[in-house]
Amino acid sequence: MASNIKKAFSSALIAGLIFLGINASMGIPLGGTASGGFAGGGDHGGADQIQRNLIAAGQTLESSPRHLLGDPVVLLGSSLVMSPLWAADVRLGHFLQDVNMHHRSLHMKEEMDKFGYHKDAVSLATPGQFVSDAYLIVDKHLKDKNRPEILIYGIAPRDFMDSTTSGLVTSVFNQLVAITDMPKIKDLFLESFDDHMNFVLERTVFLYHKRTRYQTKFEEAVEKLTCRLDKYLAPKTESAAAPFLMGTDHDAIWKQSTEEYARRYKTANEPLFQKQTKCLRALMQLCKERNIKLYIVAMPLSKTNMALMPPGLYQHYMDTLKTETGKADVPLIDLAADGNYSDDDFYDTVHLNQTGGERFIKQMTALVRANSQGIAFTPELLKNVNVESPEPVKPQLATPALTSPAL
Repeated sequence: MASNIKKAFSSALIAGLIFLGINASMGIPLGGTASGGFAGGGDHGGADQIQRNLIAAGQTLESSPRHLLGDPVVLLGSSLVMSPLWAADVRLGHFLQDVNMHHRSLHMKEEMDKFGYHKDAVSLATPGQFVSDAYLIVDKHLKDKNRPEILIYGIAPRDFMDSTTSGLVTSVFNQLVAITDMPKIKDLFLESFDDHMNFVLERTVFLYHKRTRYQTKFEEAVEKLTCRLDKYLAPKTESAAAPFLMGTDHDAIWKQSTEEYARRYKTANEPLFQKQTKCLRALMQLCKERNIKLYIVAMPLSKTNMALMPPGLYQHYMDTLKTETGKADVPLIDLAADGNYSDDDFYDTVHLNQTGGERFIKQMTALVRANSQGIAFTPELLKNVNVESPEPVKPQLATPALTSPAL
């Protein structure tokens, strides 16, 4: 009996050591870069699209020519910020990267150059960026030598709540937060015992960290095998959708966007809304501590999109922004109310097209100009912007977008 127990214990110990050895050799360190920064160079094949976007954004920020132009102007937000920057550049022929890897606004720099403000314009916007993600990006990267002259943060109701995702432990979170950050972030991100355990396991056990990826691969393999055994079970192939921001069927694009945001707005998740509000307070406090001039910009939305929200959500969102920015003495720019946007300025129900992108760039440049002259923001700054309508230039370097799901 004793020998059997000893043998079982020895087998378990050996199996445990082998398991730990596999994890040590395959995946340490996990969860965030060693310094908490953007990973530069190396193989990022294990990162998802949003994480690759974030890595490229960080490299753009770090390569900004501060020795010539000083600290840059930085823009932050979700694909609602990505789309106008990319569309405005494409309209003028600056098509060097697809929208996911477009992290420098050449058109905004040109507009700033016109009034003698020679600064780089860098975008740290990522698809589906929540307020909590924005806080982490500011915390990890907008400091020391990477501190911006001005930070323009474009925000929208979906950044506070989304019925299709938890909205806290995201791709950005997993890319930026290391286990050593636990004492700092636990009050904002980790509430239950399960949250704490999951956080630790994600960053110490490689196989646990990769469990979702392996599960997906296994399910795909089973599906392929099943289809080979029974041809009638073969999945139906659908025609490929147009890359994000490059579709031409307006009605189909609008319909798809309407259906998508009906799902996103399906449930008013007040607990998540309050958690994201806490992250907004933390972000504004961080900018104050680091002496970063911050503008919060409530992004414009189409009338169709606003109509999809649960009753009272948009007013709750705007009331929250006004209250929180007022307490923090941070300027709030309401583009929906004061930006003079119409549905003709949108590619779909939330993303600005080339015309809307031109307006957005002009208005953000007006903000920067007023700041450089010591002029406080007023809505008149937006209304006095003259938006020209130049003929779009056909891009010469057309690179298809890598992915279409933008948030």
